[in-house]
Amino acid sequence: MNKIKRYKKIVVPIDGSRWSESAIPHAKVIAYNHEAELILLHVFKPPAYEYVDQLALAGQDEQIQHMREEMKQKLMGIRNLLREEGVNCRVQWIEGIGVANLICDYINEEGVDLVIMTSHGRTGLARMLFGSVAQDIMHGVKVPVMIVRPGVD
Repeated sequence: MNKIKRYKKIVVPIDGSRWSESAIPHAKVIAYNHEAELILLHVFKPPAYEYVDQLALAGQDEQIQHMREEMKQKLMGIRNLLREEGVNCRVQWIEGIGVANLICDYINEEGVDLVIMTSHGRTGLARMLFGSVAQDIMHGVKVPVMIVRPGVD
């Protein structure tokens, strides 16, 4: 019986936290088994994004650039490790505000087959106040979304 390769492009949204990175082992196995491309997607929202021009004038531009470069290096390191393990992997970088909308737009426009991500699992008042990027993505895309609970192998 031939192996069915259902997934060709898998996206893992990464915010730089270990929490979000806990989806990677699951994505790695699925990508490897389906010979799919694994895309580590990061949306960089500089601190105080709405005041970027003023921060540049105040000399904070260098600090924001340093944060940007640190995150890029971290993602490239993860990408390189996955490639060493035989996974076809790349990094996709987006800058802007409205993280969930930017992620959904990317997924919907790029022919992605599967999204694998973690969720902070907020409920009640915390969820109402802070929202849920995972829920917004589940409702904003037309492909399966696998939610991984951190700490579960």
